[in-house]
Amino acid sequence: MRIRLPRPATVIATIALFAALSGGAWASGVVPLARHAYTADRATNSRKLGGKTLAQLSASLRGARGRTGATGATGPAGATGPAGPAGPAGPKGNTGATGAAGPQGATGPQGPVGAGLKIVGTVATSGDLPASGTTGDAYLVAGHLWVWTGSAWTDAGQVQGPKGDTGATGATGPAGATGPQGPKGDTGAAGATGPAGPAGATGAAGPQGPQGPAGTAAVSVHSQTFSLNASGTSGDQGAVTANCGSGQLAVGGGFDSTGSVVNFDTRATAGDDGWTIYLENIDSATNTGAVYAYCLG
Repeated sequence: MRIRLPRPATVIATIALFAALSGGAWASGVVPLARHAYTADRATNSRKLGGKTLAQLSASLRGARGRTGATGATGPAGATGPAGPAGPAGPKGNTGATGAAGPQGATGPQGPVGAGLKIVGTVATSGDLPASGTTGDAYLVAGHLWVWTGSAWTDAGQVQGPKGDTGATGATGPAGATGPQGPKGDTGAAGATGPAGPAGATGAAGPQGPQGPAGTAAVSVHSQTFSLNASGTSGDQGAVTANCGSGQLAVGGGFDSTGSVVNFDTRATAGDDGWTIYLENIDSATNTGAVYAYCLG
């Protein structure tokens, strides 16, 4: 079966139809070309369109320029370029601060022997020096050395050495003659008291004195009896106070009983004129006893 290809005019006409339908800006240029191609196809040179082949005609068809696309992503950083040439020398900077002093240098070699000095004599003042002298001449003036330098006298400084060490003590000289007696001196201050003398002998016994009044006891004991009912009954415990005599002070206290009685508190009264003890009977029978106050005065 042989397939018949469409004529060029038909192809161009089809392109023009799509262009017209799409409303492109280049549709106005394509439609005349389609008409021209259709006319040329019917002419003797039916394979030519304005002297152009179909391929040439297709290549010449271009639409309107599209809009600029969006900016693409940033590309990777490029390699570092070569170093540029050295720039010109900058202006001279300000002078820096003075640095710290360096260490002391080594001692230099010994210098040549200088001209010798000749001490010519001694004068009282510098005004007494001669008008001139020979280089190296020197005079002592009040402990200073004045030297002739060739044109004038110059004070070279004090030539007296430092004070020497104290010399050794000299030998004792012979005793001098006895001098005349001096005048009587003032009375001296009283001397310190001397030590106590030895104890004297015991004297004779004196006569017996009269008998004194009867004394009172320094401490007296006062008591107060008590009776406590059987344990667990009413009256089986309580505070019992023994009072001192008038003017006396309680300095202590105690108690005794006929059975098992215990105390929980023992103390002087508020006025210190008696002694109080809190007692409890722990027996099953009644017990009796006494509380004592030891009173002073």
